[in-house]
Amino acid sequence: MKKTVITFALLSSALCSAAGADKMPDPYSQAKPAVMARQGVHRLMGATLMDAGAIASGQKKWNGFTLLNRVDALEQISQMYNDFFFVPGSFADSNTRDDLLQRKTEFQELSADLKLAAFSLRMAARNHESDVAMQAFGTTVQACNACHRSFMKPGTEVILPLPPTPAGH
Repeated sequence: MKKTVITFALLSSALCSAAGADKMPDPYSQAKPAVMARQGVHRLMGATLMDAGAIASGQKKWNGFTLLNRVDALEQISQMYNDFFFVPGSFADSNTRDDLLQRKTEFQELSADLKLAAFSLRMAARNHESDVAMQAFGTTVQACNACHRSFMKPGTEVILPLPPTPAGH
């Protein structure tokens, strides 16, 4: 009897969850939810990178484990950003150039550069190589900026600054 009650409870819970899931907007196929998801992910990606840079440059206390967490998050977040990027109709009211969707290959190449730079930063943090991490951070920022220069409309570029390297670090 207990098994039957538990089974029915789990089944009804699953069905209710499935019914609720149908009402949720799909950011992978609907323009407005994709834009909202992409904007949130992009802000998080920038904040994560700036935090990693502050740690790598010595503006925040060096902590390889914390930096490693930031870089892991950056890599995962950048992948999510790519997933939301090419949803049809999601760039109608954005600051991106009008030919973005026709330049998908270029975006994916620049995205691959970002992932490689983030991986280099991750490995430097993992190996506790602060100087190498700072160089890799600069490469990561340059990869972000290359995409912004290529795909943002003139006058709306969001170029990330490189933090100054403290003396002796």
